[in-house]
Amino acid sequence: MAKKLLIVYYTGTGNTGRMAEEIAKGAESLGVKVELKRVEECGLSDLLEADGIVVGSPTYFSNVAWQIKKLIDESIELYRGKQLKGKVGGCFTSSGTRRDGKDCIRMLELAFGFHHEMKIVPGIVRASGDDEEETSKTCRRYGMEIAKQILS
Repeated sequence: MAKKLLIVYYTGTGNTGRMAEEIAKGAESLGVKVELKRVEECGLSDLLEADGIVVGSPTYFSNVAWQIKKLIDESIELYRGKQLKGKVGGCFTSSGTRRDGKDCIRMLELAFGFHHEMKIVPGIVRASGDDEEETSKTCRRYGMEIAKQILS
């Protein structure tokens, strides 16, 4: 049975959505089945069914968008039973500045890595002004790294 990666994201202007699509391409290139979902379409059962979970958010005031925070808050139901423990996780953000983006990534890594005890592949930041082609390559490499962790 093919391993499954869930990429759940919120996008305001489309930048985070484009990152999600490129990460998916990278993971799929190694044979992992990818389910790409906007956070509004994602439920807790989607998190449970995946072998790996990557969460993407734009950075707003050094933090995640409220739509992603809502999913994190709802995931308390899964936290109580440590139901995400040991799953491969990752995160990404599109940000105005690299510094603010790193703060956002820290919040996501704290929620999923520290609290949910997932095996986190360190997150990636796309800052305003970054080269689009380089960003796409970085995202594809990230997807491949996540896939390698899921397959190992």
